[in-house]
Amino acid sequence: MQDLFEKMKEYLNMDTEISFDEFDGYYKKVTAFLNDSWQTLNEEDTMHMLFILDNLKSNGEDRSKRKIKEAKKYAKMAQRTEIWANALIGRLREAGLTDEEIGKRYEAIYEAV
Repeated sequence: MQDLFEKMKEYLNMDTEISFDEFDGYYKKVTAFLNDSWQTLNEEDTMHMLFILDNLKSNGEDRSKRKIKEAKKYAKMAQRTEIWANALIGRLREAGLTDEEIGKRYEAIYEAV
């Protein structure tokens, strides 16, 4: 989990955009991790994963609007990351966090990056 979070921070601090292959590979690592471990994440790791998913979603949506051959693939990745994000938000709510608390914790992660 921490490796995925560190990699996202690295991507966000880059001056250039990663290739489709690298984006797709990272996306697949994230979804494989979630498929295996999403229900066992603690609150902090869940928040970090939300951060990862939000950034994958927004970048996927942005790239899906371009006139490139991978546009549909980016759109599907964005849709799937949104589904995962909603599932994780649901878990946080079940754990007793309000949407406001989730938002504050998310902002704290974003500001630290």
